[in-house]
Amino acid sequence: MNIGTVPLPTPYLMAPMADLTHAAFRDLVAQWGGCGLYYTEMLNARIVASSDPANDPYCACGSKDTPRAAQLVGDDPEVVARAMHKLQDLGRFDVFDFNLGCARGVPARHRWGAALLSRPDRVREILTEARKVLQSPLVVKMRIPEGNGNSLERWAERLSEWEVDAVVLHARSARDLFKRPARWEALKRFKRIFPKPAIGNGDVFSPQAALRLMEETGCDGVMIGRAALMRPWIFADLVHYEKTGRLPDPPDAAALMARYAEDLAARFEEREAVRRFRLFAFWICQNYSYGAHYFHTACRSSSLRAMAETLHGFLSRETIPDYPVRPYLM
Repeated sequence: MNIGTVPLPTPYLMAPMADLTHAAFRDLVAQWGGCGLYYTEMLNARIVASSDPANDPYCACGSKDTPRAAQLVGDDPEVVARAMHKLQDLGRFDVFDFNLGCARGVPARHRWGAALLSRPDRVREILTEARKVLQSPLVVKMRIPEGNGNSLERWAERLSEWEVDAVVLHARSARDLFKRPARWEALKRFKRIFPKPAIGNGDVFSPQAALRLMEETGCDGVMIGRAALMRPWIFADLVHYEKTGRLPDPPDAAALMARYAEDLAARFEEREAVRRFRLFAFWICQNYSYGAHYFHTACRSSSLRAMAETLHGFLSRETIPDYPVRPYLM
């Protein structure tokens, strides 16, 4: 699959997730391969536009995480365009993504992200200004719009008219958050109208589910979020399963966490490394029946080394269960 002029090695994309899909995590995923496009964390356009992204840890890159996409959120056309221009000048990113999908946190408070789906004229202005400065492909990640006269079909037509190179559709509305199952039928409707690559997102908890989503909806690719946090090797599993019909043995999760702690220690000062490790441990521990106990016990430690050693002791006695993987903590 290509997005604009950028060829992707696979049609399987990593979802952008705040505080989680930083350079260390992207390099962790990249050691197994299989991911076709590695996303940054969601980047605040105001901050990027008013600072030096070359020294911003949120804009840092790993050694293996290519091709890369930078996702920005905001609502000021000039600011978003200036932020994208700055990032493009860095030469680190192959694709740029504008967020129309986030439904909580800072974007929700400012009525950015999914809230902009109720303001199509403003979205048009933002994308038009972005197009003026970008030589790289432009992607939109969105949720299902709501409201009279604001149909998914109309948005497919708009985004095609506005020369967006690809769309990632999370098949839930902003009100849904993660409370209801993803509506894959919406992906099918969207793909019928949108002529460029359409990537499906939502409730992909196994390699089998990823392939089923593409078959049932006609989508060109799949974006994986929470399942990739719980199993960073899922992209490699997906490629292997697609080729052979079998799943490889999972890696040693205890060793994985030890290497990840070392990488965080090399990239961040201790306090930030501890915070990032806890966020990832929250997800990896959900592979196990007693994972909540493991996580909370490890979090009693204040140092990165102690947390990593505690988790190593627990996970070295565990076996990764079969797919599908479903989070039970949110």
